[in-house]
Amino acid sequence: MEIFVNEQKLESVIENEKNLGEVFDAVRRWVETNGKFLLSCVVDGEEFTQNTMRDSSISNASKMEFFVGEELDILISSLHELDSYVDKVGTTLLGRDSLTEKESKELTDGIEWIRSLLESAGKLLKLKYDQIKPMGTGSTVSDILDALSSNSSKLDGTTAIEEFLEYLRDLKLFVMDLVARASVLDLELPTLREILDTFIKAVPALKESFVKVNESYQAGKDEVATHLLTQSVSQINVLLTSFITLRQKLPGMDFSKIQIAERTFEEKTNDLNDTLASVALALEEKDIIRAGDIIEYEIPAVLDEFLPFLEKVKEQADSLAV
Repeated sequence: MEIFVNEQKLESVIENEKNLGEVFDAVRRWVETNGKFLLSCVVDGEEFTQNTMRDSSISNASKMEFFVGEELDILISSLHELDSYVDKVGTTLLGRDSLTEKESKELTDGIEWIRSLLESAGKLLKLKYDQIKPMGTGSTVSDILDALSSNSSKLDGTTAIEEFLEYLRDLKLFVMDLVARASVLDLELPTLREILDTFIKAVPALKESFVKVNESYQAGKDEVATHLLTQSVSQINVLLTSFITLRQKLPGMDFSKIQIAERTFEEKTNDLNDTLASVALALEEKDIIRAGDIIEYEIPAVLDEFLPFLEKVKEQADSLAV
């Protein structure tokens, strides 16, 4: 069997692999080790499917083609495609009480494609999915993917479909945030500085948005609150990701030297992350009152304390960019 990556034939790839699934896993590991990510795989002209091809013998195929992303913009494009796919699945399942055999098979393959793409994205962006909790039920991204994978083939009845849609909504929240994070990594220095300026000016409005989140929760408008919360947290995540890119664009950038009243920039960043994590934990435990208090009072307070550090980051970035 011949193996191609982006139309280039690979030599001496197969060692002890006996089936297509083992070859798929081996090539994916090789791809990720080289800092790239796997977009898709085609076997003799057909898209590789986990449930029907994984255990198929190598002798049953003559050509296996892998398509690998080598640029960040390709990853971002793939994440946009993933976002659209999640919307399509949600629309298809809404109001249904069962799936056809063909739909069930396609969904199972689709969930495996989602997992594969997110695993590659996670490697590239250095994300730990067992620690990231989208602002929904409080489940980690790993938990969400496991639940979608295990339930995709047994959506019989409205209860099963509604539960699946809950996890799908949590995945949607994460994908929206992931697209925003990935987009920041490809920005040029002037845009990064603009993000920093804009965030500093927008802190009062951001604090107000967190107040509205709590008001929505207290009014029983959970879906509205979750949407607003995701948007607000995404703004913070974009900012935090911009620091990574800023350090890459300005090698002289040294966040360890930014200190106010014996508190370091890294410590204040950790405070912000810890506060956001406490919201996810409260939502996971369905303690809306505690979550609301953190959202309305603690997060704005942490943002106020974080603001002087952002001013220091801006000063250092401006001085280095001259």
